[in-house]
Amino acid sequence: MQSLTEMKDNTVCTVKWMLGLPDETEKALRGWQIHPGSEIRVICNDGSGLMIIGSGTRRIALNAETTGHIRV
Repeated sequence: MQSLTEMKDNTVCTVKWMLGLPDETEKALRGWQIHPGSEIRVICNDGSGLMIIGSGTRRIALNAETTGHIRV
Protein backbone atom coordinates (compact mmCIF):
# COMPACT_ATOMS: atom_id res chain seq x y z
CA MET A 1 0.00 0.00 0.00
CA GLN A 2 1.35 3.42 -0.99
CA SER A 3 0.35 7.03 -0.60
CA LEU A 4 -1.47 8.52 -3.58
CA THR A 5 1.25 11.21 -3.66
CA GLU A 6 3.77 8.55 -4.77
CA MET A 7 1.87 7.53 -7.91
CA LYS A 8 3.21 8.55 -11.32
CA ASP A 9 1.25 10.07 -14.20
CA ASN A 10 -1.12 7.68 -16.04
CA THR A 11 -1.12 5.17 -13.18
CA VAL A 12 -4.42 3.38 -12.57
CA CYS A 13 -4.89 2.33 -8.96
CA THR A 14 -7.53 1.24 -6.47
CA VAL A 15 -8.23 3.34 -3.38
CA LYS A 16 -7.52 1.20 -0.30
CA TRP A 17 -8.43 3.72 2.40
CA MET A 18 -8.94 7.40 3.16
CA LEU A 19 -8.22 8.29 6.79
CA GLY A 20 -7.88 11.64 8.52
CA LEU A 21 -9.70 13.66 5.89
CA PRO A 22 -12.02 16.47 6.99
CA ASP A 23 -15.65 15.31 6.85
CA GLU A 24 -16.58 17.77 4.09
CA THR A 25 -13.64 16.63 1.93
CA GLU A 26 -14.47 12.95 2.37
CA LYS A 27 -18.14 13.65 1.60
CA ALA A 28 -17.16 15.52 -1.58
CA LEU A 29 -14.85 12.70 -2.72
CA ARG A 30 -17.57 10.12 -2.14
CA GLY A 31 -19.96 12.30 -4.16
CA TRP A 32 -17.48 12.03 -7.04
CA GLN A 33 -17.44 8.22 -6.63
CA ILE A 34 -13.99 8.19 -4.98
CA HIS A 35 -14.04 5.85 -1.99
CA PRO A 36 -12.27 2.70 -0.78
CA GLY A 37 -12.55 0.12 -3.54
CA SER A 38 -12.94 2.63 -6.37
CA GLU A 39 -10.50 2.81 -9.28
CA ILE A 40 -8.82 6.11 -10.12
CA ARG A 41 -6.26 7.27 -12.70
CA VAL A 42 -3.50 9.76 -11.92
CA ILE A 43 -3.69 12.28 -14.76
CA CYS A 44 -0.95 14.61 -13.52
CA ASN A 45 1.28 14.48 -10.44
CA ASP A 46 3.62 17.48 -10.15
CA GLY A 47 5.66 15.84 -7.39
CA SER A 48 4.61 18.25 -4.63
CA GLY A 49 1.44 16.34 -3.76
CA LEU A 50 -0.80 18.46 -5.99
CA MET A 51 -2.43 16.29 -8.60
CA ILE A 52 -5.25 15.80 -11.03
CA ILE A 53 -6.99 12.45 -10.88
CA GLY A 54 -9.71 10.87 -12.96
CA SER A 55 -12.66 8.86 -11.80
CA GLY A 56 -14.87 7.66 -14.61
CA THR A 57 -15.40 10.68 -16.86
CA ARG A 58 -14.61 13.21 -14.11
CA ARG A 59 -11.31 15.00 -13.53
CA ILE A 60 -10.61 16.34 -10.04
CA ALA A 61 -7.75 18.49 -8.74
CA LEU A 62 -6.55 17.56 -5.24
CA ASN A 63 -4.20 19.41 -2.92
CA ALA A 64 -1.22 17.89 -1.10
CA GLU A 65 -3.07 17.60 2.20
CA THR A 66 -5.85 15.52 0.64
CA THR A 67 -3.60 13.25 -1.43
CA GLY A 68 -1.49 12.53 1.66
CA HIS A 69 -4.49 10.94 3.38
CA ILE A 70 -5.35 8.55 0.55
CA ARG A 71 -3.65 5.14 0.26
CA VAL A 72 -3.76 3.00 -2.87
